[in-house]
Amino acid sequence: MKKNTVPWLFAVIILSGLLILSIILGLSGYYFSVSYLHSNSDLVVGDTVCVSVEPNQSNVVSMTFDGSYLPSEAIPQVVQINASNLNYDVAVRVKAKTFGIENEAEFDFVTTEHFEKAEDGYYYFDDVLRGGNKITFCNYLVIPDETNFVSKEKYILTFVIETLDINQNVQNIWKNVQQS
Repeated sequence: MKKNTVPWLFAVIILSGLLILSIILGLSGYYFSVSYLHSNSDLVVGDTVCVSVEPNQSNVVSMTFDGSYLPSEAIPQVVQINASNLNYDVAVRVKAKTFGIENEAEFDFVTTEHFEKAEDGYYYFDDVLRGGNKITFCNYLVIPDETNFVSKEKYILTFVIETLDINQNVQNIWKNVQQS
């Protein structure tokens, strides 16, 4: 009689272990899927964006938008740049790129009066961003006239914000800097 109970006992232990393992994996998978579905990591066009910058670095902010916007439509989009390091004053330039469209149309921006667009496509800040201060790059973005978006498609708008320590030779490093 003892010989028959050993296989049954072994099977019960193995099956109990597998049941516990499947419950643990099932619950952790459920919680992962719930947290993934409710994540807010995706920036959306129209939300205010504040980018903290350091001297001599590039920062990238990307946001998604659908193709339901019409050419020449102005969309409220506030992009702010914050010099987080109090010890450095920086020169700032910004460029935007759209991914997912066939032609190379560039968005127009309703920028603050301190940003000027140069021939290289960058918007240059005409003053110095003092350490700890914040500036606004744009308040609106305007969909290009020559671009036709597909309403069921998703597109990505990326801002590249570059900074240089003001003690660097900004004129030499950024060849197209506007002379003040």
